[in-house]
Amino acid sequence: MNIFKKLEELSFPLGEYVVVGSGPLAARGIREAHDLDIAVSAKLLKKLITSGKYQQKTKYHRLFLNSPGVEIISQLDWEAYPVTISVAIITADIIHNFSFLNIQKTIEFKQALGRKKDFRDIKLLKKYLAEKSKTKN
Repeated sequence: MNIFKKLEELSFPLGEYVVVGSGPLAARGIREAHDLDIAVSAKLLKKLITSGKYQQKTKYHRLFLNSPGVEIISQLDWEAYPVTISVAIITADIIHNFSFLNIQKTIEFKQALGRKKDFRDIKLLKKYLAEKSKTKN
């Protein structure tokens, strides 16, 4: 999936969303993303619900909106991961004019999820950071 093309199609306003999950890795060329997980502000969430373009579902006791290749997240924080959507948006990295969860918060997010694939992503992120730090020196 070309995440930048998909984000361009969605045309969400900066400051109202942040891409989480595998998107921050794909944006940095670390690995491909097969879909987009996007946490959105309450304001944008209301707009998306009224648009009728998204299927609503509840999982983890939270509202999610889905469309092909995209999952909209209405709440980012939980007990193991206290970062709210507003904090994630404020501290996001802007890559090609799109908002992505910063690397440190992505590592924390994936540690909190604790799935096998998340630990693989953490290794990839740490390797990326190590290589990036070598090129700075």
